[in-house]
Amino acid sequence: MDVIQIPHDTNRLVLHFDTALLQINAYALASSLVGLANAIKEANSIVNPGYAVEVVVERLEDGSFRATLKAVVKKAGNIFSHELSKAIIYGIIATWIYDQTLGADKEPIIIINDESVEIRSGERIIIVPREVYDAKKEVERSERFQSSMSQVFNGALKDPAVTGLKITPPGEWPGLPSVPREQFVLIASRYEADDANAIYEDAVLEISRAIMSRGRRKWEFYWRGVKISAPVLDHAFYEAFSAHDITIAPGDMLRVVLKIYRKTDPESGIHVNTKYEVVEVQNHIPREVQGSFETSA
Repeated sequence: MDVIQIPHDTNRLVLHFDTALLQINAYALASSLVGLANAIKEANSIVNPGYAVEVVVERLEDGSFRATLKAVVKKAGNIFSHELSKAIIYGIIATWIYDQTLGADKEPIIIINDESVEIRSGERIIIVPREVYDAKKEVERSERFQSSMSQVFNGALKDPAVTGLKITPPGEWPGLPSVPREQFVLIASRYEADDANAIYEDAVLEISRAIMSRGRRKWEFYWRGVKISAPVLDHAFYEAFSAHDITIAPGDMLRVVLKIYRKTDPESGIHVNTKYEVVEVQNHIPREVQGSFETSA
């Protein structure tokens, strides 16, 4: 029986593309890397509130084609946490992938212990730290996480030479199986959102009207000289506000990840923005320090 142990602490992930070639389609690589980076950022915002994460590609390797990514976690400016950040993002992503693939034919057996969770399917047992499993259940409720992971597999589909894909910690992990290509579409389509043309963009928004109750009521902002309306969906931001770690006033700015929904004009082929959502608040910039912010940008 194969026993796979998911590690608890690591801040590096290796994305493996199974291919016989020493090259990979650039669009496949870029799309999968962007999807994985967005999934890491979303998972981090949920399990490490008050900490921002930068995802960098450290190196590319042959063999199966591999990209090593490092998540650099640091306190997020004016929004802060009193707790240390947890290096459990790899475990969350790996456990999510196993959940998707192990349950394809038959519902796996879940055994919950005090310190770990066993996921049993056929001749395979996945042992996951309890903290990682509980965090995974919280993260997988995020639409952004689901659609970002979907993009990882959608991207791999762009290269017909890729026969499998897996995400491991650094080093050699011969027991960790790849997801076969025939399951790429299944995973990708399962979480394919209606907003297929939506994009995520780092943005600095000036607050015109704030809504300090949780929900989907829309704030008003100025962005690039244009007034837009968008709900703020970052739970950590509201928790920081409730704890009086930050105060909000008109004219303050927020550095955010902005989700932009688009549709294509059938005549011109031009993408038109239809609505906006603030999915992550990375920094709060009070009005009185805006001058120094703009000088250093």
